[in-house]
Amino acid sequence: MHSYPAALEIIAAAASPLPARRVAVAAAAGTVAAEDVRSPVAVPPFANAAMDGYALRSADTAGAAAGAPVRLAVAGRIAAGQAAPPATAPGSAWEIMTGAPLPAGCDAVVPVERVTAAAGRVDIVAPLAAGTNRREAGEDFAPGDLVLGTGTPVTAEAVMGLAATGIGSLAVRGPVRVAVVTTGDEFAGGPAGIHDASGPYLDACLRSLGAEPVSRVSVGDDPGALVAAVRAASGCCDIVLTTGGVSAGRLDFVPAAVRDMGGEVLFHKVAIRPGKPLLCARLPGGPLLFGLPGNPIATAVGLRFFVVPALRALLGLPPERLPVARLAGPVRNRRGLTFFAKAVATVGPDAVHGVDVLPGQESFRIGPLLRANAWAVVPEGTEELAAGTLVRLAPLVPGAFPAGGH
Repeated sequence: MHSYPAALEIIAAAASPLPARRVAVAAAAGTVAAEDVRSPVAVPPFANAAMDGYALRSADTAGAAAGAPVRLAVAGRIAAGQAAPPATAPGSAWEIMTGAPLPAGCDAVVPVERVTAAAGRVDIVAPLAAGTNRREAGEDFAPGDLVLGTGTPVTAEAVMGLAATGIGSLAVRGPVRVAVVTTGDEFAGGPAGIHDASGPYLDACLRSLGAEPVSRVSVGDDPGALVAAVRAASGCCDIVLTTGGVSAGRLDFVPAAVRDMGGEVLFHKVAIRPGKPLLCARLPGGPLLFGLPGNPIATAVGLRFFVVPALRALLGLPPERLPVARLAGPVRNRRGLTFFAKAVATVGPDAVHGVDVLPGQESFRIGPLLRANAWAVVPEGTEELAAGTLVRLAPLVPGAFPAGGH
């Protein structure tokens, strides 16, 4: 039986980054950049107005006051999208809209609500400093600035930045394609009253992780049906997830089925609770298979602490860094097992997370997971942990908490 750290090392060695592919920026959200992307242009491309108002020479406003306004002639109007007009003569101003280019010679914009305008002129009642309400060319991105680095997830915000710089496509990895095969007669036409919780959970959770669920099927306790389902799924995915059938009972046939297919079992059984029977294998053709135990919380632990590291490795991302938290109360563990406990995390006055391990840690009990926002990772080797002991903390969704470096 492997330790949890040893299992992670095996996964890291087996999950090589996916090949990069070029996609349109509009379709890149949810992937990971496979190249450094630099701005080809300046953003903004020219000096422009930060708000609606009047573009002018700041020197013309010296001495302006409420009782002695400076009166400037209005030379014309400039809207966003128009070309910059010619140089501005001293003593004149241009009515200007947000984002419109500033005429040569204009170094400030007075907001429209701070002037009095009438019949071709505008009265300025306070002096303006040079640069007031003026956006400089390249103030956001200069040509050559890094917009997105290799290994950075392409978020909606990243898409905004890429689009603003006029970048049309980029090289990315992902999304990782995942197929789910649930096993058991109870989920495939067996007795009524038993519902498959793990399959829908995996489907929903994979989407929240940025993976692409490509299929989800259910098969009964039939090795031949399992082999057929896995073979069909493995041709169009990077990871296959099965649920159930990995323990030591008469109907736990997943390990043998993997070997019958010509797959290589990388590890089977890990020193964890819940989820000790978990299996990881390499299928013919390359996809990884994770045989997750059938109890729903064991399935959730397998996904969060084994499949997530594989997803990150396939995308070329570094291992996740988990923050530390102080236990709010004592916790018992079984010696030699890493314990993943349903928990509620809070942030204390010293900005260190605190964590309450919830009652109801049995692997069949889903109710406590609905009240949890994290997993407390209790390391192997200790049976009694006192309140205040530091443990690692894993949010239910990676990245929900600030990473810790302890």
